[in-house]
Amino acid sequence: MSCLLAISAAVNSGPPTLIVILLLTGAGVVLWSREHTPPDTVTVREDVPIRLLQWAVGLLPSDREDWGQAMLGELDRIEGRSERRRFALGCVASIVVLPPWGPVGPMAALAAFALGSAVVLGVGFTHFGLAANPWNWLVMAILVTVMIGSVVVVSVLLRRPGIAGPGLIGGLFVAVAWLGFSEFRFAGIVSPINSSSDWSNPALYIAVPLVVGVGVAWRSKSTIEGQRAARLAGASAGLAMFFLATIAVLGIDGGPRDPGVGVAGGVSEAFAGVAMQYLISVPLAMATIGWVAATATARFRYVGVVHRNHDSMGTPKVPGLVAEVSQRRTIGLLVLRAAGAVAAVLAVTLILLAR
Repeated sequence: MSCLLAISAAVNSGPPTLIVILLLTGAGVVLWSREHTPPDTVTVREDVPIRLLQWAVGLLPSDREDWGQAMLGELDRIEGRSERRRFALGCVASIVVLPPWGPVGPMAALAAFALGSAVVLGVGFTHFGLAANPWNWLVMAILVTVMIGSVVVVSVLLRRPGIAGPGLIGGLFVAVAWLGFSEFRFAGIVSPINSSSDWSNPALYIAVPLVVGVGVAWRSKSTIEGQRAARLAGASAGLAMFFLATIAVLGIDGGPRDPGVGVAGGVSEAFAGVAMQYLISVPLAMATIGWVAATATARFRYVGVVHRNHDSMGTPKVPGLVAEVSQRRTIGLLVLRAAGAVAAVLAVTLILLAR
C-alpha cells in the first residue's frame, strides 16, 4: 500500500512535467523510427536469438572474442525455435552476469552504493519493525530487484567503449544538481522537489536531463554513444542518490508524514518514495529527455560536419554518398522541428508551473 501511495504522490506532484516527458518520449520514438527501418519478417523470421546474442557478444572484451564467435556458431547449428531462444538466453546471462563487469573503479563504486543501500534498508527494516507489515516485505523485494537491475544496466553500459567517461561525468552532474536543490539537508534529500522552489520540478526533471543529454552527446563520437552515455548518467546518479536518500530516511525517521501515520509507516512510505524518485524517475527522465537531447545534438553535429565537408570538397561524385547526405539533412530538419516543438512545450510548461 505504501508503494502505491508513493507512486500516486509522484504522479500528482507535477502533471505538466509528465506531459512533457510523454511528448519528448514521442519525439524520441519518431527519431528512432527514422533511423531503424522495420526488418523483413520473411528473411528475419528466426533472427531474434541471433540479434540478442550478437548484442551480448559485443560486451565481451577483445581477448574473449573467439568465445563469442563460438557461441554464435553453435547457435547457427540449433534448429528448434525454443531451443535457439533458450541457448541464446543462457549465453546472454553468462556474458552479463560473469566478470568482468566493466571498468573496475567505477563499477566497484556503484556496486558499493547498491550494497550500502541494501544494508541501510536492512537496518531500517529491523530497527523500525517494518517486518510486522506484510506489504513491507513486498516493497523490500521490489526495491532489491530494482537495485540489482540498475547494477546490471550500469555494468552493461560501462562495457561499451567511449561510454564510461561522459556517462559518469553526466551522472555526477545529475547527482550534484539534486543535492543542490536539496540544500544538502536530510529532509531535502528525501524530498528535494518539495524542499526547494517551485522551479525545482521542471529544473530537475527537464532542464538537467536536457543539459546532460547535450553534454554527453557533444563529448561522444557517435549518436549511439551519446544515447548510451545519457542512460548511464541516469542509472549511476540514481544509484548514488538512492544510497544517500536511504541514510537520510533513517536520519529523520522518515520525515514529515500524514496525521495518524506511525513512525514505521512513515519510514516505509519514505523508502518507497525515494526509490520511486531516484531508481525510477531519475533514470526515466534521462532515458527519455536526455536521450532525445543527445540524439538531436549528435544529429546536428553530424549534419554540420557533412555540410562543411561537402562544401569544401565540392559535389560528391558517388551517387550513394549524395543520397546519404540528403537523408542526413532530412533527419536534421526533422530534429530541428522536433526541437522547436519541444521548446514550445517547455515554455508553456514553465509558464503553467510559475503561475
